[in-house]
Amino acid sequence: MRVVPELYCQSIKDNITFFVDVLGFAIKYQREEEEFVYLTREGVDLMLEGVGGDSRKWLTGNLEHPFGRGVNFQWDVSDIKELYSTVQSKAPSSIFVPMESKSYLVDGKTVTQTQFIVESPDGYLFRFCQVEHKN
Repeated sequence: MRVVPELYCQSIKDNITFFVDVLGFAIKYQREEEEFVYLTREGVDLMLEGVGGDSRKWLTGNLEHPFGRGVNFQWDVSDIKELYSTVQSKAPSSIFVPMESKSYLVDGKTVTQTQFIVESPDGYLFRFCQVEHKN
């Protein structure tokens, strides 16, 4: 089973710029008339859809900024230092939690990972992680 989140956004253009130019995602395909784009990075897929696009919408309530209230997405990356450096240089105001090392207990073992969190233009939180070591 795969999970591919589809997130609504106010400006598809601003979000494509953020996800492609800042976070390093590639466009797998898009439907401009629907303000829809399918993105991929290191095996992780994500769909974005503009609220003004010509497509069906599955909304359970009013969309108010920040859209991502109550959820954050964690993605493991292969080179977190490079990604963080890119975010710092291209979109420093998007950094919600600066890069840190954090240890967590997992199945009785301590796992330490480097991580940071960014906030997308519409308020979704994305935590990027790279495991440092397990004890």
